[in-house]
Amino acid sequence: MQIHKLTSLLNAGATSHRASALPTLRQGEWQTLLDIDGPGMITHLWFTFPPTDKMLGRRILMRIFWDDEPDPSVEAPLADFFGVPFGFSGAEFQLASRYLVVAPQNGLNCYFQMPFARRARIEIFPEQTESRGGFYFQADYVKFPEPPAAYRDLRFHAQFRFEHPCQNYGRNYLFLDALGSGALLGATFGIEVNHPQPDAWFHGGGDSIFIDGEANPSVLHGIGAEDFFGHSWGVRRFQSPAIGTPYRELDKDGRVRRVALYRFFDNDPVLFHSSIRAVLGALGNNYSSVAYWYQREPHRRFFQTPPADQRMPDTPALYGSFDLEPAAAPEWQLLAPFKIDERHPFEHVRPFEAHESGDEEYEYQAAGDPAFPGGNQLAVRWQPQQAHHHFADFNTVARPALTRICLQSSVAGYALRYIESEANQDVLVHVAFDDEMIVRINEQMVFHANHAAGFAPAAFKAHLRKGRNRILIKLSNYDNTTWKLWAFSFRIEKETGSQIR
Repeated sequence: MQIHKLTSLLNAGATSHRASALPTLRQGEWQTLLDIDGPGMITHLWFTFPPTDKMLGRRILMRIFWDDEPDPSVEAPLADFFGVPFGFSGAEFQLASRYLVVAPQNGLNCYFQMPFARRARIEIFPEQTESRGGFYFQADYVKFPEPPAAYRDLRFHAQFRFEHPCQNYGRNYLFLDALGSGALLGATFGIEVNHPQPDAWFHGGGDSIFIDGEANPSVLHGIGAEDFFGHSWGVRRFQSPAIGTPYRELDKDGRVRRVALYRFFDNDPVLFHSSIRAVLGALGNNYSSVAYWYQREPHRRFFQTPPADQRMPDTPALYGSFDLEPAAAPEWQLLAPFKIDERHPFEHVRPFEAHESGDEEYEYQAAGDPAFPGGNQLAVRWQPQQAHHHFADFNTVARPALTRICLQSSVAGYALRYIESEANQDVLVHVAFDDEMIVRINEQMVFHANHAAGFAPAAFKAHLRKGRNRILIKLSNYDNTTWKLWAFSFRIEKETGSQIR
């Protein structure tokens, strides 16, 4: 610990404490391991159980509550919380990061700082009958006479999620969706490659972290999935305080079968002020993850962890099976991609730009090596997409099945949406985008701009008529500073400043 942190704790009058327990696990019952009053801060958690108890780490659900909130701020299977996926016990590999440490023979350690004001409660729910005992728990924490300003607002959060399998050449894997203000501090992943899989897992695409769509939208966009973890050209076993692959398993042909990875944003936290939604390239494989972040309460849950039998490593779980999606997300219809060339420049107007039938269908022929016969052909038709936190991403519907990360460039796409206005009114439209955008409201083109330097916001005034209004967005995609990012944010405000939904 750095000396200035020690000084701040001493100056705050902190005192050190420890709680230890050797509980007898009771099948199918919530058991409280820690229940302490605040103000204080948990500084270290340690768990262990016999490494012979296979799958116990996945079959025990852990929750942590702060300050008597009704919903847990931390919810994850026990081993997954410590960066140990696949139902492993923790004896299969060691992990040595800044925040999580797995010592030999299943010593599970956590060093996230977890402040609380009034109360902290840790509980577990075991769902395994063949445990042989030997389950130990220990928590180190400090207590304050008064809550220091530095620890007053932010609370530690962690959420497990899994998808078996992820979509192939479509929607990327979601690992965090939060409302509020705070900072993403990291994530651990377990990835199992499905065979026969025509492409490597790390060719699924990089990370896309959509930030503050409700207020001042921005996007962090990566290249490849392995690049998110600081690797390149695939992954090897490697560990450091911030990034690492502590486990890498090959099949009989020498191909990657399973990997465990982590990335922590220590000196480079991802800050958000109103919302964050983070995804990672997936490409039809089995993903599980735990995201770790701090935020001001209240928080919004985005995943309902199912019972143990439904979260096993070999249990099917498609996107949406256990997700808690916000009901207010607007829906767009996306139509893409269309090539931009000399014959069809970006300004080329197609018939449906003025009026669509809804039955438009085209064929897009992509250049590149198809992952399977016909994989370079894509049927272009209107497809729905929920704009979570007002962001819509064309790459989810406009990616042909090509080997490697062949996101399309020199293309245009369309997004269509109808909204109802209770009166004739002038409004302020907020957009954020990459490359070139045209916006049409009803019969008029009301906005045309080019953000060649990368993703950036803009605003313009427009008029809505009473009743139904047609909104059409046309957005280009080129190679630029955000590497083929093909997404936009769109929201409308009344003159009073309130949003039109």
